[in-house]
Amino acid sequence: MESQRVPVELDPKLALELLGRAGFGRVAFLSDGVPTIRPLNHVVLDGRIIIYTRHTSALGRAIRHQADSRVTYQADEIEPRTRLGWSVLVTGTATDISRDPHAEQLALQVQSWMKHPLDMVIAIEPQAVTGLRLTTGS
Repeated sequence: MESQRVPVELDPKLALELLGRAGFGRVAFLSDGVPTIRPLNHVVLDGRIIIYTRHTSALGRAIRHQADSRVTYQADEIEPRTRLGWSVLVTGTATDISRDPHAEQLALQVQSWMKHPLDMVIAIEPQAVTGLRLTTGS
């Protein structure tokens, strides 16, 4: 008989470390008043989530129209066969840091899969970090 899956809460520091190892995640934000979710590549540096995108993207437009936009970022790694792994959810403030003196260096660290030219660096400053690890119980 298959063991029952048990969710175990992750310490916020460990959750952010796991997020840093993820290849990509999903950002949830309001675009023209409509909840919107987009997959994106990211890196976690100095406790912030760094995203490289376009000013003309839905996320870029949302952040340009509302400085310090509230967003939620989520990533997970769940093994399809066993359905074991982890999931991390970060709520925070997204800011356009494209004019920051280090923005170009930060952007180069994000391995984007987009073919479009990217021109906007966004930093998400976490305000709440939660996570769950799915394990087997006895």
